[in-house]
Amino acid sequence: MSQADFKQTLRKLDFPACAKEALPRIESIVVSRNKQNFAIQLISEFVFMERPKDAVDIRKGQAFNGVQLNSFQEFQLIVVLIEYFSQPGPDATRNVVFLSLFGSNLTPQRSKILCRLVSTAVSGSVAPLLSSAGTWMQQVGCMNPPSLEVAQSLVSDFVTFSRKTSEQFKQLPMVAPHFAANLMTTVADLYMKEQQGTLTPPPDALLDVFTEWISENHDLCLASQQPLALPSGAIAMPVVTPLAGLIRWAVLSPMCSNRSSYSNLHLWLLQTMMQIVTVGPPTALNAQHVAQIMGPLQSYVARLVADKVEPNDDTAYQKSMERLSQAVQVAVSVNCMYGNIPQLLCLLETLPPHPLMTMVIKSNKKN
Repeated sequence: MSQADFKQTLRKLDFPACAKEALPRIESIVVSRNKQNFAIQLISEFVFMERPKDAVDIRKGQAFNGVQLNSFQEFQLIVVLIEYFSQPGPDATRNVVFLSLFGSNLTPQRSKILCRLVSTAVSGSVAPLLSSAGTWMQQVGCMNPPSLEVAQSLVSDFVTFSRKTSEQFKQLPMVAPHFAANLMTTVADLYMKEQQGTLTPPPDALLDVFTEWISENHDLCLASQQPLALPSGAIAMPVVTPLAGLIRWAVLSPMCSNRSSYSNLHLWLLQTMMQIVTVGPPTALNAQHVAQIMGPLQSYVARLVADKVEPNDDTAYQKSMERLSQAVQVAVSVNCMYGNIPQLLCLLETLPPHPLMTMVIKSNKKN
């Protein structure tokens, strides 16, 4: 069937039947890597109903008004997509279709549908779809806006606006460990980042869930390093584990919170790093990402100095430096940190001296 004939056939179908019928054809196109423009057209017109205003609806004999999917149609589409991604088949095929549907440049409508789709998959523990979502996050970048929007939506759905954290959310590492690891990487980037001199801690329930995840599975932070199922010739994007972001939470927390959960998180992160067995170059922790902790620390020190408080007399600063010293020492000693480590050590030297940090710097500058 020609492209034009196939489109005409789909235009005779109601929504969401046209989307359901289009997906297998889209799959065959993107897997074969032929006629990619045709796949893009099918996705736009028959999956997301992004039709031009002057297009004619054969079913009704009238022009489309360009209106986006309404809430009920979005729900129908989510059901169709859940069913499609739940079907047996190669992971690489599911992943490439997911990436074709939801690229890195999302329209507001597609972004909203994606957030609801992933949220529904979490609620229903739909492992194949969550696996594809985890691959999508890595390919578009865990700390890029599309992933951050999905992560923020999940936090809102399952933590912020929920009386208690759902069991489905708590069980994510068992259902989809790769997705859970990438989600931690993304969510970690949402909090404990200085904005206008203020650090925003994560919701208590979220902190508790992440700490529980890591305590029950020390390898979870490294699950994002699992090989991606992609078509032959496709390039997997670089992996960013949750370690740096969560270390930032633990290190900076004394400056804005007294919760003991941060101590537990810190200990489990150290335990995770100590169990890493590096074969080949280290890949778990980027020294440059660890160095991002410096900004908030320097700002905090500046405020102490302005208030005529000695950093060595400030309990919060001392605790932060102790945790940072321990994290750096463990990371270097087990050889799980990569990047410009000497530069990181030089940056750490610019902070007010701390006994343990001084020992760490001296010890590793010799190496």
